[in-house]
Amino acid sequence: MHIEPLISTFHEVPTASEQAFLRVALANHYQTPSRGLIAATTTYLHEHHQSLDVWISADPNTSTWNDAEINLMEDDLFQCQELGVDGVIFGALTQDLQLDQEALEVFLGASAGMEAFFSPAFTKLPSSKWPSALQWLDDHQFQGIVAADHLAELREALVAFPNLQLVPITETTTAAQTVATTIDVPTVIAPLTE
Repeated sequence: MHIEPLISTFHEVPTASEQAFLRVALANHYQTPSRGLIAATTTYLHEHHQSLDVWISADPNTSTWNDAEINLMEDDLFQCQELGVDGVIFGALTQDLQLDQEALEVFLGASAGMEAFFSPAFTKLPSSKWPSALQWLDDHQFQGIVAADHLAELREALVAFPNLQLVPITETTTAAQTVATTIDVPTVIAPLTE
């Protein structure tokens, strides 16, 4: 198991690069970081032969977007694409807890050439809707799902979708180690360790 360090400032980039196996995740408190931070982090990590995943979100408290937020996030994704970002993490749900397929198609169109991971919002869907949602994500070339809860159940559901990987996200590196001992996953996203 490898820990993908989750960082929010450029000051953390060199340490994250030293600790990372292949990838580093960048988020501004679970929102889209600034263009300047994304650019500088991408350059640094690529110089060190590592990849960057950027969290794309207009609001850390929801994954239900209005038209203005969808446009904003689409622009963020185009900027990530322009800057050479390797992967992006985003999600979109409707008010009635379905995948917001229209918003997701907009986001996917703007993220061509980058790996797409669905955000932890996925587990807000009722588990009865997981199979059809996972099928949709698989059909639209998502790489996986970042999740903070329901990890065992989600891992079991993903068995039918070998192209989708589960990437747990934890609040601490200790929690990441615990997850790694209970669920067989190659990567866990966790805060940078000092």
